[in-house]
Amino acid sequence: MRTKTSTLAGTWYPGTAEELCRQVDEFLGPADEQAGPVAGLVVPHAGYRYSGAVAGRAYGALRGQVIGRVIILAPSHRARFRGAAVLEVDAFETPLGRVAVDGIVAELSGRTLVQSAPAPFVHEHSVEIQLPFLQRAAPGARVVPLLFGALAESDYPPLVETIASLADDETVYVVSSDFTHYGWRFDYQPFPATDAKAVRARLRALDMSVIEPVLRHDARAFQDVLDTTGATVCGHVPIRTFIASPTLQQPGRLLAYQTSLDVTGDYEHCVSYAAIAFPRAAAVS
Repeated sequence: MRTKTSTLAGTWYPGTAEELCRQVDEFLGPADEQAGPVAGLVVPHAGYRYSGAVAGRAYGALRGQVIGRVIILAPSHRARFRGAAVLEVDAFETPLGRVAVDGIVAELSGRTLVQSAPAPFVHEHSVEIQLPFLQRAAPGARVVPLLFGALAESDYPPLVETIASLADDETVYVVSSDFTHYGWRFDYQPFPATDAKAVRARLRALDMSVIEPVLRHDARAFQDVLDTTGATVCGHVPIRTFIASPTLQQPGRLLAYQTSLDVTGDYEHCVSYAAIAFPRAAAVS
């Protein structure tokens, strides 16, 4: 069996099955009774210390839903390439066991702007960080790992079509992204780091201006906000690809929002995290 082993266990999340299970279950918390069936999620991908509580709110919305397959749309942080890359393995492995990769991956690698490329996945965290949550919230679900590189404007339509073609009643999309990366280390400081209260307030206002068009799945407005503000949203390409899908019919719902400032107290360098759920379209009788 071709297996992608964990590179995050013991650092980004606990290295033992017992501790990882305990932590993920704690983050998942009580079920969200208002969520209803979910078509897709936007979920952060930082270490669990920083974004685990926000990710848990997203994945809590999946519990009780019949899920056969999860399409993970994630940004490549290290490798540079055009389009999207898939990883043709049989499974990923975490301390909680194996997560099967869906057989559709082999077919996807032949589609426009989608390539089979193992190298971008070697040290990439944006896919693997989601897996323990999926193992607890959607046990048994198969995954389709898709890493996004750079896209030209003309590249979006064919990739949107490819992603949308995978939708069915037992498929859920997980878009892996953090939001604003603030501070001089990220080369993004649109306002001065005067104090924690001021940075927190201005950062939230900036993030909400980015999140609002995501909630109404307005891909053009989302891109316009990014162009205007320069907001450093690492997963902007998979977010834009997902929200342009014609399969989305209902507005998204912001379930949770937090920044690393709330965890560490560091207001000079911080990253924002949001959990967003997109309801599944109501069945037509």
